[in-house]
Amino acid sequence: MLIHQHFLGGNISIKDISGDTIVLENELRDTKGDWFYWAFCVEGAENRTLTFQFQDNRLGYYGPAVSYDLENWHWLDCVEGDTFSYSFTEDEHKVYFAHHMLYHPARFFRFAQAHHLCVEELCKGYKGSSIPSVTIGDGPMSIILTARHHACESTGNYVLEGALEELLACPIPHTTVFCVPFVDYEGVLRGDQGKARLPFDHNRDYDSESDSIYPECRAIKAYADKNGCHFGIDFHSPWHIGDVNDHVFIVQNSIPKLPRFNQFGELLQSLMTPDALQYEHQYDYPPETGWNKSSTQFSVYMSKKEHNHLAFTIETTYFGTHENKVSQSNLIALGRCVARALRRTLSEASVSIPQ
Repeated sequence: MLIHQHFLGGNISIKDISGDTIVLENELRDTKGDWFYWAFCVEGAENRTLTFQFQDNRLGYYGPAVSYDLENWHWLDCVEGDTFSYSFTEDEHKVYFAHHMLYHPARFFRFAQAHHLCVEELCKGYKGSSIPSVTIGDGPMSIILTARHHACESTGNYVLEGALEELLACPIPHTTVFCVPFVDYEGVLRGDQGKARLPFDHNRDYDSESDSIYPECRAIKAYADKNGCHFGIDFHSPWHIGDVNDHVFIVQNSIPKLPRFNQFGELLQSLMTPDALQYEHQYDYPPETGWNKSSTQFSVYMSKKEHNHLAFTIETTYFGTHENKVSQSNLIALGRCVARALRRTLSEASVSIPQ
């Protein structure tokens, strides 16, 4: 039997094996403080029942997400505190387990190919990898969509995929959509937490008064400086579990733009379809409240661009609630609703477009 992290996105440390009980711990690597992401693979455990034990705050309401191919995920729906057990069948030679439903970069590349999108290099990443980006349309209005500023936050990728699917099916006239699906692509490949990376993470690297330390953020800033950002959405996942983190919410970042935030939130809620992970405007996080005070985030930088209507982070829960439970399909459906709200907003709002 082999328990390992040797795959794209893997993150685990084996602390002890005693019979059929395995004590595991996730790797924080260069994350300051505590975070909760983990993902591992078990091979050669056919016909065995194993029990996996974690430290606090590592398992969600439904236990681990389970996959046999890193593409299709389902909840185990069995968890006891910080422990879960799994009975491997005789034909389960390789099984992946993760904190939540992962989004493999290969999925995005297949999506781009299926929709005839040209994947281009944004820049070389801070470890030398080619950072992917795609562009839809060529109009004067600029929309910038990003995800994975924090490497582990993969629910945002599913929502982004749904948004792109909708924007391809029903384009917004006179618009260019520029998308960077994996900002911390290097961390995604390695299986890093990405959040609170030292000296600071990618979503704290948008200081308007100084140069970014990450080439990915420098390249995104350069694009916005050249092309503007009339509307920007940064797709994230929140903290592990509990309270507002069990919901989908928009992080409002501007008191003067609060009427626009509320208008967009009310519109998005009205456009929710039954197949989508549900969003409720009441959970939106108000500006200058609690942890919502950073001035060096992507959304804050973009909101200051000339002619910007709105730019914000949308946080999509890892698990949801029993009445509103996360799945791959309803995350994608949520993204389609976000794109419809975006299209309606830009068609009705008085947004100044450069000539």
